[in-house]
Amino acid sequence: MKKVKIYGAGSIGNHLAQAARRMGWGVDMVDPDQSALDRMRGSLYPERYGAWDETIGLFTLGQEPKKGYDLIFLGTPPDVRMGLAREALKESPEILLLEKPLCGPWDTNLNGFIDEYTKQSGTIAVMGYDHAVSASADKMCMILETGAIGKILALDVQFRSHWKGIFKAHPWLKGPEDTYLGYWKRGGGASGEHSHALHLWLTFAKAAKFGRPTAGSCFMDMREENGAQYDALSAFTLQTDTGKVGRVVQDVLSLPQKKWALAQGEFGSAEWLCEKSYDLVRVTHDGQPPQEYRFDKTRPDDFFLEMQHLDALMRGEVKPAESPISMDSGLQVMKLLELAHKNRNSSFTL
Repeated sequence: MKKVKIYGAGSIGNHLAQAARRMGWGVDMVDPDQSALDRMRGSLYPERYGAWDETIGLFTLGQEPKKGYDLIFLGTPPDVRMGLAREALKESPEILLLEKPLCGPWDTNLNGFIDEYTKQSGTIAVMGYDHAVSASADKMCMILETGAIGKILALDVQFRSHWKGIFKAHPWLKGPEDTYLGYWKRGGGASGEHSHALHLWLTFAKAAKFGRPTAGSCFMDMREENGAQYDALSAFTLQTDTGKVGRVVQDVLSLPQKKWALAQGEFGSAEWLCEKSYDLVRVTHDGQPPQEYRFDKTRPDDFFLEMQHLDALMRGEVKPAESPISMDSGLQVMKLLELAHKNRNSSFTL
């Protein structure tokens, strides 16, 4: 049986734990706050999944076991993740999963982590961009790769979702000022929290041979509220090395939410939509009825598919460099986030 250690007993940590248990893996949770562990056991986990799982071990930070884990997941705030990642590498897990975004902009630990990671060979580090390993994303990529709608002319991705849903899942938080989410420097705001959109844009661009970004711009709606400083909306325009132009919009303002992608091709279009209980891929050719592919799911299913992907990586069925959630993909997102904040409301080059 595989053994998993998860840092962070918040909402993501609970989803990761439940998904790992669905795989039949052993799970230990670690958090610096004993009340977070108590809340996980007493309410958060049983209310979401029906009952507490007594096999899950609970440890406060500094008291957790070291070594002997096949997988280590870091479901922590971005601004503390790199320090923990460097420590986790010393345990040589098969898989090291880092939630998104990789870290806060210009994290001083990032270069040290990358240097240490590239010098070892026993660990595969991946990013927690779970939407990219969904069945619907696989379908979208297949359509783009096979040229079913011809050469891709334009590519847009939006993750526009009010963060009231996040705070509903974390009722102990009063608002963005109580968490990293309200501070762009810590990896929060729309640019960090909804960086799924940037990641999916890069994923679909690769499948479509749309090219890698070489230049762009980002306009941000910056807010200062109750001491918090964050971007409520970030609008990216990206130009690739093939001369194509695409767009990414991320916000924490929109109700109802819209998580959507559009690839416009020479002969038609392909759309990807993420709803609460299903994903949808829609292919439309001019003058013909659309073809729709529906993928029913629950939110926990997103993480279960992610666990299955990690299992395939460990089995050698997926090469690390070919994984949609490779470390390289996370670094590409971080590069774009750093350039966007450094050159806010103006152009930049990569």
